[in-house]
Amino acid sequence: MADTPAISFRAFGQTDIGLMRERNEDAFLMLPKHAFFAVADGLGGLPEGSLASSLTVQCLQKWFEAPGRNGKLDLRALFSLANSRVYDEGRVVSNDVGIGTTLTAFRLLRGQIEIGHVGDSGLYLFREGEPAKRLTTDHTMAEEMRARLQPGDNMYIPDYYTHTLTRCIGQAGEIEVDTFSIPVKAGDRLLLYTDGVTKVFHEEELNYEAWAHATPEKLVAHLIKIGNERGGPDNITAVAVYL
Repeated sequence: MADTPAISFRAFGQTDIGLMRERNEDAFLMLPKHAFFAVADGLGGLPEGSLASSLTVQCLQKWFEAPGRNGKLDLRALFSLANSRVYDEGRVVSNDVGIGTTLTAFRLLRGQIEIGHVGDSGLYLFREGEPAKRLTTDHTMAEEMRARLQPGDNMYIPDYYTHTLTRCIGQAGEIEVDTFSIPVKAGDRLLLYTDGVTKVFHEEELNYEAWAHATPEKLVAHLIKIGNERGGPDNITAVAVYL
C-alpha cells in the first residue's frame, strides 16, 4: 500500500491459553509493513470460537496482502468483509446459532491511528505523565445499561451481563462498527488486548506496567506471566506497540 506511517514503532504480540480453558479461542494479527494490528476473541458461548477468531484475522491479512492492493483503508468495509466470511462459515458449522468473535484493530498512519472495534476486546493508549486512556467501549449488555443511567441513578447489573455481547463479528446482516481516529505522537504506547487481560489487571496497574517495561516484548511477556500467576481465568492475548 502506498501510505506509510510517519512515526516509527516497535511491536510485539503473543497469545496464551491461560490455565482454565481447554483451548485458545483468541487470535491476533501483526502486519508491520502496513502498520496494522488486530486482536480477536472467539465467543465461548457459541461453537468453534477459535475458528471464528482465526478466520477473522486471516480475512484481514488476505485483504492487505492481495496483489496490487493500494487503495485507502476503509475499516467499516473491512470489518463487514470479515463479518460476512464468519457468518457464512457459521451457517456451515451450526445453522442454528452460528459462530462469532470480537475484533479490535488499528492502523498507524501519518501521526494518527485509525481504529475499528466490535465486542469486548479493546485498545489502550498510554502517554507519559497521563492516566491510561481506554479508547474503546465494550459492546456488552452491562455497558448498554450503564449508558442509559442518569447521574445519581443506581441499577443492579448481573455479573454475566458484563460478558454478554451485543455486537460481534459473525452476525446476520450489516455489522455496526465503532470507527474513529485519534492523534498519536512519538513516545506513546498502545496495547491491544482481549478480555483475558482486563480480567486480571486494573487500568491503573496496566498504566504502571506500560511504563515499567522498556520494550513491547517485555511488557507482553509480563502481562501473560502475571495473568497466569493470578489464575489464568481466560485466554490472554496482548499486542503492544511502542511509538
